Amino acid sequence: MTEAASSLDETGHRLTRRGRELQVGVVPIPHGVDGGHALVFGQATHGSPVISDGCLVRIHSRCLYGDALRSDDCDCGPELDMAMDMIQNEGAGVLIYLEQEGRGAGLINKARGLQTSERFDIDTFTSYARLELSADSRSYELAAQCLRDLGLTSVRLLTNNPDKVEPLEQAGLTVTRVPLHTWPRSERARKYLQAKRRHRGHQIPRLLAVSPVEQVSRERRARIHLASVAIPVMALPSALLGYIGVATISAATGLVVLGLCMWPDRRGGYRPARRIRNAARRSVVDVEQPCYPYPDLGEVSDDIRAPGEPRPPTPRGIGRRRARAMAHAGADQFGT
Repeated sequence: MTEAASSLDETGHRLTRRGRELQVGVVPIPHGVDGGHALVFGQATHGSPVISDGCLVRIHSRCLYGDALRSDDCDCGPELDMAMDMIQNEGAGVLIYLEQEGRGAGLINKARGLQTSERFDIDTFTSYARLELSADSRSYELAAQCLRDLGLTSVRLLTNNPDKVEPLEQAGLTVTRVPLHTWPRSERARKYLQAKRRHRGHQIPRLLAVSPVEQVSRERRARIHLASVAIPVMALPSALLGYIGVATISAATGLVVLGLCMWPDRRGGYRPARRIRNAARRSVVDVEQPCYPYPDLGEVSDDIRAPGEPRPPTPRGIGRRRARAMAHAGADQFGT
């Protein structure tokens, strides 16, 4: 802690990035492969930056192509930019920059692995295996010890790599992982993200590691599957509601008809009752006044007339139909 503190006091200075100033100090991490430097950002106190527990920390392995040449074939440059943006927005944090080019294999072996990948159309993890190189030979114990020397007991680690979390926890640090999700800027970068997910278990969303064509195809299949499940589920309540709607309409129609039938008319009665009463009256009149084809002689004796004699007028109270029948019946009776 004394060596780190003295180094910060000696190296503290201002850094302007994207129009804003930061106070930064540099601490060395001596080692041939896994060494590098720790850049401490924070508010200036006597020329040295001050950080506290829970600050943002990025452990970044050097990538000459991505960091310096801004290559689109990997996510190293975008991850470094995102980490620095987050640290700058908070005004404090630590960037540990390790000389671990090519996942610890060095720049020459990294170039050999990329050439093998292009020749056989394989990812760099498989090409390293063909070249008998370790897929990832990096170590983070020195970086964890540097954070302890800075006086930190808890950090928020900016990483997708689970291999960086365990060494810090073994050093006694409380680690909260903060993901760094960047969109691939080329098809090679997308394949590299996919390879890191598959070979090293990096916590990268599947959306970032899938090509746009594959993503559209998967989304289309997902929509078809959703429709195949949703249509029957939605059809069942619709069918039930249809039956309920038919029953409701039938019941409402019956009530309307019943109401119209039972609506009182001007005479104070109900139409069905009045119709039944009138029909009963007609049946009683027909029973009391039947139309006999052959009336008795007493009823038609006065209706006998001589030939050429005019027909007497029909008495009132007797229907024309009955009087005509009685007249014919009397004529037939007496042979006139």
